[in-house]
Amino acid sequence: LTIVLIIYSFIVQAQQQLDKNAVNTIIGEVDKRDSNCLTEIERAKNDFKSKETYYYIEPEGYLNMNTNRSHSFLQELLQKRRIDFSHSQELELSSFWNESNDQRYQLKTNCYCKASNELLNRKYGTNFIEKTEKMADSLYVISRLNEVFNYPDDVDDYYIIYPKAKDFLNQKIEIQKDFFTKFKFPNTFIHSPNKDNFLIKTDFVIQRNSKISCLNIEVEFKNPQNQKFKDNIIVQIKKFIENANWKAAMSSGVAVDCRFKMIFTN
Repeated sequence: LTIVLIIYSFIVQAQQQLDKNAVNTIIGEVDKRDSNCLTEIERAKNDFKSKETYYYIEPEGYLNMNTNRSHSFLQELLQKRRIDFSHSQELELSSFWNESNDQRYQLKTNCYCKASNELLNRKYGTNFIEKTEKMADSLYVISRLNEVFNYPDDVDDYYIIYPKAKDFLNQKIEIQKDFFTKFKFPNTFIHSPNKDNFLIKTDFVIQRNSKISCLNIEVEFKNPQNQKFKDNIIVQIKKFIENANWKAAMSSGVAVDCRFKMIFTN
C-alpha cells in the first residue's frame, strides 16, 4: 500500500508540474523545459516553407509487419502534391523523462516529424494524413485482390468472419460449439476417459463471396483403433464448414479472400 501511495503521489506531482509548465504547440502540450522539442517544432515550421515532407513514425511497440505494406502507394499519392516521403529515425516513446535539479518532467519524441505532419494537415485539410494513409492501404489491397490474405494478420483489426460470434475473441469458441452440437460419434467409437478423443486441423479460404474453397482437413485420433472412422469425421467437418454462415473478411475496408485456420478438439 505504501508503494502504491508513493507512485500515486509522484504521478500527481508530475501532472501538477506539467500543468504549470505546459505550452500549447501544433503537436499538443509540451513542457516548456523541453527546449529540444520546442526548437524542433520551430525548425519544422521554417523547413516547411520551402519543402513539404511526410514522416512515417513507427508506433511505439508496434510489431505488425504489414504496417509498411502500402508505403509505395502512399508515396505516389503524396508525390501528386509534391510532398516528400521519409521515415523518422527517432524511436517513438510515450514515457520519456528528464531529471535535473530535483525536477522530473516528460519529454516529447519525434517533435520535428510530428510538427511536419501536422503542418500538412493544416494546409491540406483536417485529417489529411490519416485519409491519405487509408487511401494508400485500400489501393494496396485492391492491387492484390487475386491473392489470399491471412486471417487475422492481414485483415482489418478484430474483424469477425463468423457473424454468430459476439466478439472477435469468442469466434473460435462459438465455431467449435456449433460444430459439436451437430456432430455424431460413430456407434462403435471408442471414447477416451479424458474426452480428448481426436483433434481436427482445418484450414480453408473464405472467399470474397463468403463461399469456402481450398479446404484441407487432418484428423488425429487419441486411440489408433478409431482411425477407421476418419472418413466419417471428415465428412461431418466438411459439411459443417461448407454450410456454416461465414462472412468475407475485409482489409482496409475492401472484401478479400482470406485463409482461416481452425483446430477442433473433443
